[in-house]
Amino acid sequence: MSQLELRNVTRRYGNVVALDNVSLSIEAGEFFTLLGPSGCGKTTLLRLIAGFELPDEGQILLDGRDLAGIPAEKRPVHTVFQSYALFPHLTVAQNIAFPLKMAHCAKDQLNQRLADALIQMRLADKADNYPHELSGGQKQRVALARALINRPRVLLLDESLAALDAKLREEVQVELINLQREMKITFVFVTHAQTEALALSHRIAVMNRGRLEQVDEPARLYCFPGNRFVADFVGHINQLEAQVIVATHGHTRLSLAGLGEIIAPPDKNAAAGMQGIFAIRPEQVRIGTELTELKNHFSGIVQSRLYQGDVSVYRVRLESGAILEVLLPNAGHEYHAGEPVRVGWRHDAGLFLNE
Repeated sequence: MSQLELRNVTRRYGNVVALDNVSLSIEAGEFFTLLGPSGCGKTTLLRLIAGFELPDEGQILLDGRDLAGIPAEKRPVHTVFQSYALFPHLTVAQNIAFPLKMAHCAKDQLNQRLADALIQMRLADKADNYPHELSGGQKQRVALARALINRPRVLLLDESLAALDAKLREEVQVELINLQREMKITFVFVTHAQTEALALSHRIAVMNRGRLEQVDEPARLYCFPGNRFVADFVGHINQLEAQVIVATHGHTRLSLAGLGEIIAPPDKNAAAGMQGIFAIRPEQVRIGTELTELKNHFSGIVQSRLYQGDVSVYRVRLESGAILEVLLPNAGHEYHAGEPVRVGWRHDAGLFLNE
């Protein structure tokens, strides 16, 4: 049995449907992420689990128990908000201990659990500091310590890394992974940042317009998106208009608009005549002057190069007028705007999508 289960959950705000018949199961000890653009319903879903709002239809069950009628403060669920919501007039130690004080925890037990939390979060030397004296990463750790000190069954994180700068964000991501693995508490994390979701999660639910588009492990979500929305939203991807010529168990032969035929991986759902797109990640595309060893290769002109330190992203205009992005490490030949090139990819790279 799943630890957290949503059954046909719907939430409306007037005529706006924020969540549309959502069903979802989350396992105990899982780092589960709700990913999607602004307004897709992910924060609404988190608020329903927390008890800050109630569903118009459907059920939310925790360990098989329906949470309907249980107020937020009595649910074994805690939330860490983007703002951290620390009490400015309380010290770090007082902020962290606050939930235990509200639960009338015995003083000896409170002191021991507070000391353990301060050590675990590397905050022992900041116990007497106030929030305004802390860095963003330290505030993040205080908020996590406060949320975890009374050992909730589920921890909800609402865009809780969004306020951090890029380097600190990476450091806190590693801390979150280690913390979740050590404590074995179920994390439900909300973000619109694809790279963050891919780095942190055991599984990801991609949401759009109040519905689940795909629920999968990060690698499968990235390599095998279920539809165009997921392909486009998760990472960068090239999309070329395509029509199926032949679909067999061994391969799919496609006709790309203005380019001609290519060989693509097999697709059990493809059928001759079907219209859709051929999608391929920039790192799967090669660039050079020949590439005749590849079954799929075309001529083009380098339109631009975006230098990113360890890699560069080239935009190549093909003979059809389509633009193809190519990702290359900055360890070999450099190509320049206006330079004629060949681009190509392996016959087992990319995939056909008709939805």
